[in-house]
This record gives sequence, C-alpha cells and structure tokens, in this order.
Amino acid sequence: MRLRRVLGSIAILAAAASAQAPAGPQQNPPAPAAAPKPAAQASSTGQPPTSAAPLKTNTRLIAVDVVATDSKGNPIRGLKAEDFEISEEHSGRQAVSQFQFIDASSPSAPVYPNGLAAPSLATPYLYSNLLPQKMRVPPTVMLMDALNTQIENQVEVRRHMLMLLKTLPADTPIAVFVLGHQLHVAQNFTTDPAVLRAALDRVLRAPDIAQDARDDPNSASANMVDLNKGQENQASQALEDFEKVTFAAQMSLRVDETTDAMVAIAKYLGGYPGRKNLLWFSEAFPTWLQPDTEFGADPFQGTATFGEKIRKATEALTDARVAVYPVDARGLQANSLYSTAQDPRMSRTNPAASLAGNINRDNTARIDSQAAMEMFADESGGKVCKDTNDLSGCVQAALDDGSVYYVLGYYPEGTKWDGRFHKISVKTRQKGVKLRYRDGYFALELAPGDQSAVQLLQRACQAPLPPTSIPMTAESLAPNSGQGNAGETRYLLTISPSSLTLSPSGPDRRLSLQMAVCEFDPSGESFHFFPRDLSAPVSDAAYQGWQTTGIRNVFDYTAKPENQRLRFAVLDVPSGTTGAIDVPAHPTQFGALPARTNASAAPPAAAPASTAAPVAPAPPPTHIKFGGSNGGSSMLDWAGDSVSYHGDLSVDLGARALYGGLFGAKYHCDAGSLIPNDAAAAGRPNLVLTLRKPDGHRAVIDLGADAPAYSGDVSVDSTGRAFFDYLWKLCHCQQP
Repeated sequence: MRLRRVLGSIAILAAAASAQAPAGPQQNPPAPAAAPKPAAQASSTGQPPTSAAPLKTNTRLIAVDVVATDSKGNPIRGLKAEDFEISEEHSGRQAVSQFQFIDASSPSAPVYPNGLAAPSLATPYLYSNLLPQKMRVPPTVMLMDALNTQIENQVEVRRHMLMLLKTLPADTPIAVFVLGHQLHVAQNFTTDPAVLRAALDRVLRAPDIAQDARDDPNSASANMVDLNKGQENQASQALEDFEKVTFAAQMSLRVDETTDAMVAIAKYLGGYPGRKNLLWFSEAFPTWLQPDTEFGADPFQGTATFGEKIRKATEALTDARVAVYPVDARGLQANSLYSTAQDPRMSRTNPAASLAGNINRDNTARIDSQAAMEMFADESGGKVCKDTNDLSGCVQAALDDGSVYYVLGYYPEGTKWDGRFHKISVKTRQKGVKLRYRDGYFALELAPGDQSAVQLLQRACQAPLPPTSIPMTAESLAPNSGQGNAGETRYLLTISPSSLTLSPSGPDRRLSLQMAVCEFDPSGESFHFFPRDLSAPVSDAAYQGWQTTGIRNVFDYTAKPENQRLRFAVLDVPSGTTGAIDVPAHPTQFGALPARTNASAAPPAAAPASTAAPVAPAPPPTHIKFGGSNGGSSMLDWAGDSVSYHGDLSVDLGARALYGGLFGAKYHCDAGSLIPNDAAAAGRPNLVLTLRKPDGHRAVIDLGADAPAYSGDVSVDSTGRAFFDYLWKLCHCQQP
C-alpha cells in the first residue's frame, strides 16, 4: 500500500452529505503557500475539494501568420508592419499591436522562458514540455491517419515520407504521429533522419473502415434483393435504411476520433512559439452524409453533418497557430469503380442506373472528403495537396511555407464575443504579393462557461499528449537522507509565468492557478486524480523574482509500486490555459534542490522567489467532521492511537456523507458495481483510503476486496470498522 499525506480539504470533500445529513466544511484548508501531498481520494476522475466556478475571459490576442509570396511562389522578405492592413468583416480595420518576421535563414538559439532549463539528454532527471532543438524551422508533425486511410495508400505515403527524409534540412524538428482509434506517438520531435526512418517503420496500421452497404455486393440488403430476384420490397428497403443508419454511426465515430486527435495535437503544440506545421496524410472523411432517394425507403435515414466537429478542431488548431497541410493519400486517382479490385453492387433490373449511381457516389465522396481537407487548411492557413502523386513535393512545399512568414497580432476592437465566426482580411500595399493566412476565428471565450477547473485539468490528463500552452519543467530530486517514507519521491516543478494571467489585486498581483497530479495505472489507460489550489497573492518583488527563476514548487509524492507514470497538470484559471508534463512515478536518477528554492507553491507576497525561505507544509488533518440537518455532528477521527467514529450521527449517515463526497457526483450503481456517470470518463474509482497522522503513521483501508481490509501501523477500532463496513456496502451497491 502506498502512503499519502491527506489534503486538509478532505474534510470539505468528505462532508458532501446526503439529503438526510447535509454537511458543510468543518476544517479550514491549508494556506495556499503550503504544498502537501495529494489526498487519497477514491475517485479516478476526481472531485475538487470545493466547487469550481465557470471560467471566463473577455478578449485575447489574435495572432495571424501570413505567408507572402510572389507570382512564382517564392517567399517575399523585407515587408514592414506598415505594409499590412488587417480588418474584420463586421468590426472594420484593426490596429496591429505585434509584428514579427520569421526567417529560417537567420539562426537563433531557443529562448526558454522565465528560468526554465532547456531539456537535455545530459540531465536525465529533468523533464520538460519544451523542445530541446534549435527551432530554425518550425516544428512539424507528420500524422499518418490510419483511421481514415486504406492500407495500400498508407504504404504509398510511407514511401514518399522516406523519400522526403533524404532532402530535409539538418535542423528540421520532425515528429511522427499515428492515428488509429487512438493517437499514438511513433517518434517525438527529433532532427535525426535515422531515428525518423525507424519511426516510419511503425506507422502502418490495419484500417477499420466500414464499407458503405450501397457499395457492398455482399451486404445483407443486397443478399435479400438477390433472393427476391432483384426486386426491392418493404423489408429490403427497411434493411437498407438500417444499414444507412449504421454506416452513419460508424462514420460519426471516425470523425469524432479524428477531430479529438486534432484538438489534442493543438494543445500539445500550443506552447511552442510561433507557427507549427501539421502534415495530415489521409483520405479524410466527408463533411456530410447526403440524403439518398435510391437506397432505402426514407432518403433522410443515415444523413449526418460534421461541420460543427470540424469547426471545433480547426478553432483549436488556429488558436495554437498550427497550420494544417492535408495530403490526400490517394494521390492522382481515377474513379475507384474502374479498378479491377472493385466489385460494385449492381442492380439486376437497372444496371445502367446502378453504374451511374456508383460513379456519382464515388466522385461525390472523394470531392466531399477533399472539402473537409480544404476546411482544415483554409481556416488554419495551410494548403491542401491533392490529385498529385508527388506527395513528398507537397511536404517540402509545406516546410518552405513555415520557414518564412510574418506574424500580425492584434486585440480585436469592436468585436462581440458571441461565439460566431469572424472573418479576417489581410491586405498589403506592395504590388504583386500573394498572401495566405487563416480565414478567421470563432469569437469564443477561451474557457467555455460550462467547463470547471477540475474538468479542464482532467482533460489535460486524459489527452494523449500533454498540453504545452504553459511551459514547465520537473526534476526528480534526491530524497532527504533519513527522512520521508519508503517509495516517496520529491519533485521540483517549475512553471513559467509567461503564459499565466497575473491580474492586479490591490498593491499586488493575484495568481489564480490550479494543479493536479494524475497517477496512471500500469496500463496507462486510467488514472487517479488529485487536485489542489496554488492560487495566492503575489507581491511585486516576488513577481520580479519569477522572471528569473520561474514559479518553483517542491513537493513529495508516493505512487503505488506497480504504477509507472505521473502527469503534473496546471491550469491558469482566468484564461483556461493548461500545461502538463509526464514524469516517472519511480525515478532512478535525481538532481539536487537549487539554492534558496522556495518549497511552497508560490513565494510569500512579502519576499521575492529567489530569497524566500522554505515554508513547511501544513500538517495533514486528523479527522473528518460531518454535520447533520438537525444540528448534530459526528467525526471520523485518527488523532489518537486508532481510527474511531463517534458523535451524534449514526454510522449509516456518516458513511453516506463520505460516500456522497467521494463518489456520489461521478458514479452510479449498475449491476452491483460503481459505473462512471460520464461514459467517456477515465478509470474506475479508487477504493483504497489512506489516513495519515502528522508523525507519519497511517491507517490504510482497502474497500475494493470482498470485505474491508486494514493495514498500516494505526489500528481501526470497532466503531471505525462499523463505519467502514457500511461504507464498503455502499461502494459495492449493497445498500439502498
């Protein structure tokens, strides 16, 4: 069993009482400066100690990357800010507040913000969500979309990718991702062609693409029509309608998985400065499934539109300044009906109409899937490569685009943040210049009002790639000699304030920052979620110190022996921006604590970060108090020699209060087990509770076995066992 320090706010969490015994917080949480270890909460997706208010913001900087070329496609250099004019469709001309010219021919060393150390193989105990390479060429992700691409086209794409590696500049950071039903990283960013070639050996995946029954001569409806001598009847048409609905559901799932992957990539690349390229090798998917009057009884069965899903993905990509370059993996291709490998479904009674219908449907599907590619490219400032077999040439053109460009930034004036699309127009006074840029943006709040802090942190942990919009590093520190507990690890987390909102608060500033530790099980599929609040007032001296050192937070954590990975996630509450970093749960190499590092989440307001003395973490609580509606109260207490339950409220009311606080909001009983209310929620509830005393002794109660199991060096008396017996029944759905 692992040993954890319980957050002081567990009393608030546990006191979310049932209707019979509503309870309020009975213990004040520790001051924000303290950094105790995460609580042993039983929820895998977690509930915050207190409710999180909706997050809102009023405006934001709109950055527009502009590629300027001449009539031959060559980049144009030397344009000035005054050469550009930017306007919005309904708000008119906008004032350019930021201007930058990016040219890969001018090498510059990477600048790591606010005291963050550059990641290096020479420091294996240092983990970072920053790129280690000098980024003379914007970082580029090659995404092999195996989810939407037939295997023969994947093979052809891989061949062209290998050809491209032979001509890449030596300093081009490339990552290789693969999309199946989940997003996989075949190789993170590297400039080594040999490593990239090895990664390309791992990109091929057998696709899981359902065939449209209208093109399948062996479908159930086709067999039924054959049995009926080529004649349609009511039964065959009903079956055809069912096949259309099934195909639409399968297509919708593919679109969901693809657009979710695009959002994850946007969050992963969001923290890297400037423009990023996403090369999307795919056959894509249609923007909609059209009504069909020739198949089935109801032409509107099986119709669907995917524009809204594409919009959300492109919004995330454009906000992260990721230019999408879709590459049609089919290359230059005739209608697939003419392929000898095809066995089209043909009607016996009207073969001519069937042939025409198949040709029309194939052409429409191809055009519509390319329309989806166009949407991704146009709205992000990229360009589609289609109807060509020179795929490697397409990729090289995309890299050239990302090497020379201009950045125009402005804060929208006269803009209503109404969620609608706001079209952007960029013009130049210079003649003969062609401009390419994103079409516009959706005027949405950065964090939608229905997303609480805990939900955003959970999504940062659930994402296949850790978001980088808040730069951060983590170091595993050498354990204190003779201190701590077995398996306990110390970490130094350093957060750059460059991406944080430090709003004025009287003479000081206010840091509104939430953090979570997510501990993943051995499979890496589910995690336990431990949130905490790092918000605090910040003096000007502390703020100035952060510009050099970053925001440093030293804390201890003890993971289960079998778990291998932790993810530290942070959230800037005013903007909804997140950052995360993955670290080993049981590191084997350690660094040393830098001199004069504050061991708290944020330096006290009276002193700068570089000189503040370490602040001892607040002691863990030793009881959980429950309040009843009639004024009575009870307490689960482990301050003495044993864990006991005493007070006015009966065992069942106290146990129900703790159960409601830990599990009631996220789980429900189904077939004798706790099931997440959200079908997409990660993991099962953690039914192991650890109650720790200030001297390090603890009681561990495992409610996941056939009966409550007790371990640790603090005993549980008969009253405590009666409490946990009832709690065990609630956790196993054995009480009404």
